[in-house]
Amino acid sequence: MNNKRRSWIITAAAFVANFVTFGVLFSFGIFLTPIADSFDTSTGPVAPLFSTAVCFYYLAGAVAGRFSDRVGVRPVIVAGAVLMTVGLTVSALASALWHLYLVYAPLVGSAVGCCYPPMIGTVGRWFQERRTTAISLVLAGVGMGTFVGPIVSRALIDSLGWRSTFGIYAVFSAVLLVACAIASDDPPAAPGAKQLGLSAILRSRRFLMLYGALVLGGPGFYAPLAFYNDHAASQGIGSQAAALLVGVVGASSVIARLVISALGDRFIPMRQYRLGQLLMLACLILWFSAGDSYLLFFASAFLHGVSWAVWFTAAPNVLAVWFGVADLGGALGAFYTALGFGALAGPAVLGFVIDNSGYQTAIALVICSSVVALLACFFPDRL
Repeated sequence: MNNKRRSWIITAAAFVANFVTFGVLFSFGIFLTPIADSFDTSTGPVAPLFSTAVCFYYLAGAVAGRFSDRVGVRPVIVAGAVLMTVGLTVSALASALWHLYLVYAPLVGSAVGCCYPPMIGTVGRWFQERRTTAISLVLAGVGMGTFVGPIVSRALIDSLGWRSTFGIYAVFSAVLLVACAIASDDPPAAPGAKQLGLSAILRSRRFLMLYGALVLGGPGFYAPLAFYNDHAASQGIGSQAAALLVGVVGASSVIARLVISALGDRFIPMRQYRLGQLLMLACLILWFSAGDSYLLFFASAFLHGVSWAVWFTAAPNVLAVWFGVADLGGALGAFYTALGFGALAGPAVLGFVIDNSGYQTAIALVICSSVVALLACFFPDRL
């Protein structure tokens, strides 16, 4: 099999791996109320489960990205398959909420981390040309999972309950992720490739400045994913329509990523990154203004997905342009740990803000953080 064909097969495997792992993780907003009801509590104590899982995703991603750069992507994806399957299976049997904090958050979160940065880094190394196209297609798997996951989760939970839904997802995750591992492979070493070393990348002022901006932007990304569903329902919007909002994020993200893929390498990565952050700010302002208007909720969700596509497709390309692709998996994994802080300050902290002060106060706090994040994005190019 020639390298060109292999590169696209590996891109397809990365698409499927992201579809599975993010489809599970980003469906959590649909599980929020059913889990709270089953343990006779409010959503406040349950919401940090999502944040904690996301933190494990980023921590594991930093390790897995580095590991895959050194020993190859296949064993890392197998590890992700095992973690996802065990995490979902044991979580389905939990008899207390704290069991989910011990099992779901670390295992499912780490499974996502084992798949995302390693697969992006591997695909980035396979392509010297059309890298933007390939990475956009891989990230379309994230959007597709985010679109399909909440819709399927709502149907399964309504019919079978959240525990059986976890069990079903465990089986599908095991089969599909092992298949992705078998299909994946690492590219031949490129002669003369830029190789600064991961430690030099992580110490660079450009990296640190953009990392700080991502810490501040993270709450704006994760808060809507965690709270669109319950916020809309609290405004009298039906459960099916509310559940669709996270699916709209995924659908618009897929569309935007396919457009970016078709346009190829025509974007300047850092300008694209800033545009993504600006669109996210606009999404949050619409969310703040939504009230009981489903149209504004829908518009906010649609813009969230477009922003996500523009912003996250740019990030691997920014790092590749600045530092090369030899350590792209490790650099990307380390970079995305910044979102772990955002995820913690987003759903975890905001869950308690919402319980005490309401959604408007929580969204206003996220908007302020996102404004500072956008301003910070203008500095790395000057360093």
